[in-house]
Amino acid sequence: MTVSPDVDRLIRETRRYEFADGLRDLQLAMLLGLGGLTAWLVFEPFWMTFVVRMAATYGRWAAWVGILPALVPPLVVLGMLGVMRVLRRRWLWRESGMVSPSRWAVPRRVNVLSAVILLGGLAVGLGLLKLGLVDASFLLRMLWTATGWSFGYTLLAMGRHLDLPRYRWLGLTGGILSTALLFLPLPFAQSSLVFGLLWCAMLAGSGLITLRRAALYRGAAGGG
Repeated sequence: MTVSPDVDRLIRETRRYEFADGLRDLQLAMLLGLGGLTAWLVFEPFWMTFVVRMAATYGRWAAWVGILPALVPPLVVLGMLGVMRVLRRRWLWRESGMVSPSRWAVPRRVNVLSAVILLGGLAVGLGLLKLGLVDASFLLRMLWTATGWSFGYTLLAMGRHLDLPRYRWLGLTGGILSTALLFLPLPFAQSSLVFGLLWCAMLAGSGLITLRRAALYRGAAGGG
């Protein structure tokens, strides 16, 4: 008697394989941490002063140095992709085989609702500003809070869709902690730094714990 495979389960397990070693968590941690650091640097007065002085001393072309920090996060993340590929091919996935990551880890409706959450949060902040209940700094902090809600929801949905409990907890905890940014009397630049470091710490912790478990499992399996 031939038993037909559960196709949906096989697809879910294959997609989950991409996140089973924690390297994707570490990549996201670097992206958000460096992104927050870059936003902080770009909006700090001392950086703008430095760029203006460079342009005054060396000409307008030197003003392009102002965008260099924004290039660091994507370049580091792309470099991380190469590191992940090597680690998986030579160590973590050497015996089990490689898989190509899915272009969409979650259904498209999750991405749409994530965007709605972000825009909805900004709309609420703008409405409160129009009513005179908050000041402009609140609206700027809402940008990061709404981003945290949006990203947290995406992780929560991904955890449910792929049956990865750690992403459910990350999404819920990160979304709640992002709300705290609304009540911290921080300027926009510092809010971006706190936001980036907050998510970086959580994702890095998750990634390192998961990577350690994957390494122990491989060692117990005799993979070296």
